[in-house]
Amino acid sequence: MGAIVQFENVGLRYGTGAETLSDVSFTLARGAFYFLTGPSGAGKTSLLKLLYLALPPSRGLIRLFGEDVVTLPRARMPGFRRRIGVVFQDFRLIPYLSAFDNVALPLRVAGLAEAEIAAPVNEMLDWVGLAGRASARPATLSGGEQQRVAIARAVIGRPDILVADEPTGNVDPDMARRLLYLFDALNRLGTTIVVATHDADLRVEQAQLLHLADGRLVESAAPAVA
Repeated sequence: MGAIVQFENVGLRYGTGAETLSDVSFTLARGAFYFLTGPSGAGKTSLLKLLYLALPPSRGLIRLFGEDVVTLPRARMPGFRRRIGVVFQDFRLIPYLSAFDNVALPLRVAGLAEAEIAAPVNEMLDWVGLAGRASARPATLSGGEQQRVAIARAVIGRPDILVADEPTGNVDPDMARRLLYLFDALNRLGTTIVVATHDADLRVEQAQLLHLADGRLVESAAPAVA
């Protein structure tokens, strides 16, 4: 498998304070599965923001899909972002859209005809256990239901990379395992998966571990599987 992501001596600083991330270097293989772990405040969310192009690094090199994204022309950035699915910790659902329309949004942005949208969206909502909530708006959904809509939206377009920030934090253990199975199935279809988590019980057989501490990558290895 070739590299889909490369970080070389990446640093991230907010304002004039100390670096949040320092000298972070790693390579993500195309089609691999990674858990990003570390204590609260270690920099996991900041690292994910660099991965899904929400922030530029303060220093260092980041390559995505073989290209230097630090110097990437702004006009090409939207096309890169469409290749990355993101599950945000705070969901970021559009409040005036139904669950169906939130999940359908990436397909509409990609230009699919309406006739091609209904079947995959309904199938995805059914898979995450929300077939009966397609018309519900986010304000009427529980936190766990909103999380599942956010995950369905992130994976509906089969992105090249899926980045998920604590995706099982608002669901029960059974649903957490089901969602992890969805990520695993997507990975087996070729999507590179990066899941930031505090949950030490999450397991995927082929997953590798990236561990952050104090803004530095201190471990990169295959985790033990129960």
